[in-house]
Amino acid sequence: MKLMPVSAKCLLSILLIFSFAVTTGFVLPPSDSVKKNASMKSENCPKPGKLVYPGKNAENEIQAALPELIREAYGEDPRYKEWEVKRIISLKDPKSSPYSNIAIHQCGKRTANRSFLVELFFPQFLPSASLSQGQIFVAKTKDGWTVWFRYH
Repeated sequence: MKLMPVSAKCLLSILLIFSFAVTTGFVLPPSDSVKKNASMKSENCPKPGKLVYPGKNAENEIQAALPELIREAYGEDPRYKEWEVKRIISLKDPKSSPYSNIAIHQCGKRTANRSFLVELFFPQFLPSASLSQGQIFVAKTKDGWTVWFRYH
């Protein structure tokens, strides 16, 4: 049996790693983009000075504001005119995880603690399980309820 020189083994190893990366689509992101994305905040975060602490009637207020909030988040597509609320939950509530973590990452803890997740169902998009689901993050400001993040 003939032994391979070390340089040939190294070349073969590099080729195997490269072929694995190409066939699986696995690539490491540039380290600069990882740092940049880790510190990204949502451009639509409400200004902290405009936030209003939501009261006990927050869910009812959100329900009343939903036609405008849905138009704000999803646009004028007529298929969004028919919707059902699956749940409205305070992002301060421990049951809201992992959404509360998303809110904290996007806009900080103060905004997250004063925001709500609204989970929606849009029957006009059936049979698509993905398109028929919606999640928006809303907060009450001095100007009223606003959508600051559309998750889905």
